[in-house]
Amino acid sequence: MEYEAIMCTGPNQNIDKKTFKELESLMLELSEEGREGLDFLTLSLRKGVGKVIRARNYVGVLQMPSGRQLQILPKIDATNVDARTAMLKMLKTLRKFPSKSFDATKLGSSKMPMFEIYISLFLREVSGVVKRGLKSDYRTKEENVRFYKGKMNFARQITVNHVHKERFYVAFDEYSIDCPENRILKKALMKTILIASDPMNRREARRLLHHFYGVAESHTIDQEFASVLENRKNGHYTNCLEWSRLLLNDLNISNMVGNTRTQSLLFSMNQLFESYVGKLIERHAGTRWEVSLKKPAKYLFDNGSFRLIPDVAMKYVCPIDKVMKTRIIDMKWKVLNPKVNNFGISQADMYQMFAYAKKYASEQVIVIYPLVESFAVDQRIFRYTSEDITVYIYLFDCVHGEEELLRFLDNPEDHQCKSDRLGDPMTRG
Repeated sequence: MEYEAIMCTGPNQNIDKKTFKELESLMLELSEEGREGLDFLTLSLRKGVGKVIRARNYVGVLQMPSGRQLQILPKIDATNVDARTAMLKMLKTLRKFPSKSFDATKLGSSKMPMFEIYISLFLREVSGVVKRGLKSDYRTKEENVRFYKGKMNFARQITVNHVHKERFYVAFDEYSIDCPENRILKKALMKTILIASDPMNRREARRLLHHFYGVAESHTIDQEFASVLENRKNGHYTNCLEWSRLLLNDLNISNMVGNTRTQSLLFSMNQLFESYVGKLIERHAGTRWEVSLKKPAKYLFDNGSFRLIPDVAMKYVCPIDKVMKTRIIDMKWKVLNPKVNNFGISQADMYQMFAYAKKYASEQVIVIYPLVESFAVDQRIFRYTSEDITVYIYLFDCVHGEEELLRFLDNPEDHQCKSDRLGDPMTRG
C-alpha cells in the first residue's frame, strides 16, 4: 500500500535484502538522472530497524531489472483486493489510460499481478481489432519481374536489366496488411511474449501474432508511429496503438523511470482521484446539476494574477429557496488523521477553498478526501463555517461509496456533520 514501510530487517521484514538493495539503487539512478525518483519513493531511517523505503503519491507497478515487481496500491480503508479494484475503477476514467471497458471488480479480485493485468488489457484490445479485421492498404512496391505490371522504372531498368532484356523493373501498388499500424502491433506482441510471465498471456500473444503473418517486423518504431494518420479506417486501432506505445516505451506512462532498465506503469494518485470523482459526478449529473470539470477559470486578482481552476463547478437548484446557485467541489488525495489537530487538513487547502467561495460566489464548497483507516463510522462529514460560507469535508469511500457521495451532493445540509455535534473542529486544539 501507499506509505507502507518496505524493510528488509527487523520483525516486520517484508522483502529480502537483495530486492531492497535493488530498489535503493533504482532510487539512486533516478536521482542521478534528475528524474526525482523521490517523488514516489522515499528513504528514511527507523530506530532499531535501519533503512525503510515508502512509496507515495503514485500507484501502479514497477518492474525492476531482476524481474521482481513492486505493486503499489492506493492507501484506502480496504483489503488489497478492494484497493486493486478501486484503482482499476479510477484508471477507467483517466483520459490517457488506453482501455476504458473492462470489469474492474473481476480483474481486481484475480490473483494476476498488476503488470500482467495491463498486458491482458492490451491483448484484449488487439483481439478486438483482429475480430473486426486488420487494416489493409495499398503500398508501393518495386520488383524486377518477368511480367510487366504497374509502371516501369526506366532508370533502374537501364542499370539493372541492360543484359536481361526479358525482365521488367517496375513499381506497382500492392494491397496488403503490411501497414504502419500492423507493424506496430506486431512489434508490441513480440515484446509481450518476451516480458509476460503469465502463461495465458504468452499463449494469447502467440495466437494473435499468427494473424500478422505477412506483416514485416519494424526496426524503426518511432517512424512507424509518425506515419500513422488517424482516419475512419483505423479508428478502432486507437487503444491498441496507445497500449503499444506504452509497451514499446517500457510502459513509462509516468515518465518517472527514464533510461534505467526498469519498466513501470505508475499513475499520480492526485490525477486518478480527481478524474474518478469528477467523472462520477459528471456521469450522474443528469438534469439535476450543470457540471463543469476544470472550468471556468477565474483569477484571484483583477489584473489576471493567480489563476483559480476548481476540479468541479456545479450549478444546482437550492432545495430551500429554489434559486440556481454554484457549488465548488475540489478533490485532494491526502491522508487525513483523526488524532491530529484539524485532522491534518492544511491551512493552504482551506485558504484555497475560501478563495473559491469568494470568486465563484459559492455558499457551499466541498473538499473530498479519501476515506482511510482510523476514522469511525460517524466521522465521514465535517463542516466549517465563516459568515455566509460553508466548507464541507467529505471522506469518500473509494470502494463502495459512490451512491453515498451522490446522495450527499443532492443536499449536503440534510447530512448531519461531525461539527454539528462536537462544535467546529477548526476551533479545537
